[in-house]
Amino acid sequence: MHAAIAIKERIATGKVGKALIIGGGFIGLEMAEALTDMWGIETTVVEITSQILPGIISKNMAKMAQDHMEENGVSFFLKERVERLEGENKVTRVFTNKRTIETDLVIVSVGIEPNSELADKAGLKISESGAIVVNKKMQTSDPDIYAGGDVVEVNNLITGKPGYYPLGSMANRQGRIIGTNLAGGNDEFPGAVGSFVVKLFDISVSAVGLSIDTAHKEGFDAVSAMVAQFDRAHFYPEKDLMYLELVVERKTEKVLGIQGIGNKGDGTTGRINAVAAILPYQPTLHEISNLELAYSPPFSSAMDILNALGNTAENLLDEKNRVLDVDEFAELWKQKHDGEVVFLDCRGWGNAKPFVKRYPEKWQSLPQDQLLTRIDEVPKNKRIILICNTGVRSYEAQITLDQQGIRNTANLQGGMACVKKWGMDI
Repeated sequence: MHAAIAIKERIATGKVGKALIIGGGFIGLEMAEALTDMWGIETTVVEITSQILPGIISKNMAKMAQDHMEENGVSFFLKERVERLEGENKVTRVFTNKRTIETDLVIVSVGIEPNSELADKAGLKISESGAIVVNKKMQTSDPDIYAGGDVVEVNNLITGKPGYYPLGSMANRQGRIIGTNLAGGNDEFPGAVGSFVVKLFDISVSAVGLSIDTAHKEGFDAVSAMVAQFDRAHFYPEKDLMYLELVVERKTEKVLGIQGIGNKGDGTTGRINAVAAILPYQPTLHEISNLELAYSPPFSSAMDILNALGNTAENLLDEKNRVLDVDEFAELWKQKHDGEVVFLDCRGWGNAKPFVKRYPEKWQSLPQDQLLTRIDEVPKNKRIILICNTGVRSYEAQITLDQQGIRNTANLQGGMACVKKWGMDI
């Protein structure tokens, strides 16, 4: 609190024109938004890993969020380590392992550690991460002492391992359990799946469970499916695209996590919360595909984006939908192909025309509804990347081509909507 007051006083007196934030986690990004949006300060974020919100969302979701923040004036330096701060009376220069940055203010936001020193001195059991070990009743190793909130570890209901969740909502719920048990009750806190949401300018980023990278690190044979779809019925006048990514275990089809990006309304968080509510019970893709959600055109599609995401993941696991992620598309686009790869646009000519005219050597227009009548125009001896606006028509095109014996295809997940959101300009 004292640091926050000092920062605000310094800004309010007009002493800050440039600010640098060390750390691209929740707090660092929220501070970047506040400094840029509220105060008009030129703000830079330095993050030691290769993405913002590391370990929490996938690199593609992170790139989408980063691109939006860059559009709003925030600069990022990723994969850089801050080595030194310099200045007289206040910091004026920050040295990373790659550059020197002039600044008027530095905010260090590099994570949180449990303040368990008192508990340790009292002889309570402390985990390897430094958190206080508690049971489901929130009792410490001394049954007469309870602990909760940012200082404890609780069970991760997906991995079955201890997890650390310094979240205000978690602390409040644990406080209720502690209060009940101190008053003679018998209540338990089962564990956590790790839900979060953060507002970044005009978007919200929300997630629960494991990202694809975290799932792999935890030893799961996992895949992820991504969908871009309107948050309301397509014919409703007020609508916006929402982007969801589902992480599932390949063999069991068990859902491991979900992440989403949408506008700053409640739509994205509502979908994430729907999955968060059932995630402790180890749902499979079938439960996501058939999850019952309230429907009305001002609020959702008849086939909600969450159901569509489950269907997409099922098709992916059944190898009916063979996909190319947006970062893979970006890498492939930069390469020289010598005519071995063709980008087949399955949209109408109006959408495809600018790309065909600019890249005639590798971009071809063949609308999905004309595939069967124009099948002879499909290149048989090349790798075909199928493209549409959101990945739906290109998936249907892939099915059609499979039926015609043409299987050297990959469907761009999320289509051109994800390419644009990712920040790639082709």
